[in-house]
Amino acid sequence: MARGKLTKADLVEKVYQDPNVDELKLTRKEVMTVVSVFVDKLRESIESLGEDGRIELRGFGTFGVKKRKARVARNPKTGEEVQVPSRKTPFFKPGKELKSSVK
Repeated sequence: MARGKLTKADLVEKVYQDPNVDELKLTRKEVMTVVSVFVDKLRESIESLGEDGRIELRGFGTFGVKKRKARVARNPKTGEEVQVPSRKTPFFKPGKELKSSVK
């Protein structure tokens, strides 16, 4: 694992080495499939959420979609005003347990 960075492969290795997974006799390839499917389904679910929708993973956090209003911004190089259209953007709000474990 690179310092300060956790890749999907690192996460798969951590899951694979967990004693609970060891009891299930899952291979690394099977763990990789499970992690990949989970991430893909989470992404698909977030993409299909409406503005008021959200996905809650208790003890971890909440995923959702926020609508950003249209606004006027400035090009930092030229100072020229630029219209930025409204758009939807994903967000993540960590849960209490995750926040407290990071402190």
